[in-house]
Amino acid sequence: MTVSLPYPRELIRSLEFIADVCNRRRAGELDSAASLRAICAEWGFPGASSATRADAEATWAHLPAVERMWDGERDAVAGLVNRVFDETGARPHLVRHDGSDWHLHGLPAGSPIADRIAVDAAMAIADLVRADDLERCRRCADSRCDRMHLDLSRNRSRRFCSTTCQSRTNVAAFRSRHAADVRT
Repeated sequence: MTVSLPYPRELIRSLEFIADVCNRRRAGELDSAASLRAICAEWGFPGASSATRADAEATWAHLPAVERMWDGERDAVAGLVNRVFDETGARPHLVRHDGSDWHLHGLPAGSPIADRIAVDAAMAIADLVRADDLERCRRCADSRCDRMHLDLSRNRSRRFCSTTCQSRTNVAAFRSRHAADVRT
């Protein structure tokens, strides 16, 4: 998918990563240090290869705050972002590694993985706060789903996390209309 948004690829990737982490955790798919290491490796998030059970639990403890940032109103989100920065001692700096060009890291290498994930999410969401574009952080419109997704459409019209949820909702609406027609 080609995205022509005014955001760097790293920002979009950070937002998609954190949505995937939160969604998998809610689905019960992330419940161990091994699962944390696996998702970080899958997304190329550095520094998780030696994550322990304590690291995983600390990561899970940050996720409710990340979800509040995802779902919140702009002014409240700014406060939440600042709280994450304060609590983790974030110190943004430019780095280049693993074939990536210069980009921001919020904490130095070797910082706890839980803090690095939370700060990465906060920095990405802070960019959307600054651009007044938080409406790109969405929840699925299917009433049976609460998955987070990033709306990358030009006109901010993506409502569902997947075609499965979109189809399920459309079929339910069709059946409801059809049942109403049969009754009348």
